[in-house]
Amino acid sequence: TYTQFVSLFGISGLAWMKCQSEGLNSNITKFFSSDLLIDLQNRMQCEIGDLILIAGGEEARINQSLDHLRRKIAKERDLIDPSSMHFVWITDFPLLRWNADERRIESEHHPFTSPHPEDLEMLNTDPLKVRALAYDLVLNGYEIGGGSQRIHNSELQNKIFELLHLSKNAIQEKFGFFVEALEYGTPPHLGFAFGLDRIVMILAKTENIRDVIAFPKTQKASDLMMQTPAKVEKKQLNELKVQIEPIEIIWT
Repeated sequence: TYTQFVSLFGISGLAWMKCQSEGLNSNITKFFSSDLLIDLQNRMQCEIGDLILIAGGEEARINQSLDHLRRKIAKERDLIDPSSMHFVWITDFPLLRWNADERRIESEHHPFTSPHPEDLEMLNTDPLKVRALAYDLVLNGYEIGGGSQRIHNSELQNKIFELLHLSKNAIQEKFGFFVEALEYGTPPHLGFAFGLDRIVMILAKTENIRDVIAFPKTQKASDLMMQTPAKVEKKQLNELKVQIEPIEIIWT
């Protein structure tokens, strides 16, 4: 069921409403006022026979699950024209996001992406609303390229590190050489890279990128050509100072 499908993305439930001639019909409409149901119907622009699916929870997780569900339904209902090519530029990505598990701010992409110049003041007041100078090119739902502008100012770079809760010692230890290099007048720089394998996959009209990669790995990440991963001799492990410890599994 669709409820089971969205549960794969961490969503516990899925509510529905069916658009009929007398209005929206569902086992949950009793919890909505008449005005709210009419407003919902107008906002969704639903017509008789349409189905509204509703999920609640963390915004990022909801968006991901409903996106996958939307594409699943479109594929099952044969609503996608395989001969058409639809491009879209994705811009104004958030620079930062909230990690609910670790209860801290982290980078949406990486800590070197430049924030939007119009949003610099919000780094001090509302950092989660700051946009990034990052961009993706999407074709038929597949990302085929992406890039960003990098931070070229040492003061701004240090500010981003601080927002990520890195101490001054950690910044110096991990990125001191990089921050120092920025102080020598690094020019603004940005780039864009295409995913050629993904483009070839679309042109070949296949949904599996391994179909267009020479000697691809299997779904279990094994390389049949090189017969890897494989056992390693103890002598090789000793040379690399690698020690393997068995994991004790306790069945309950």
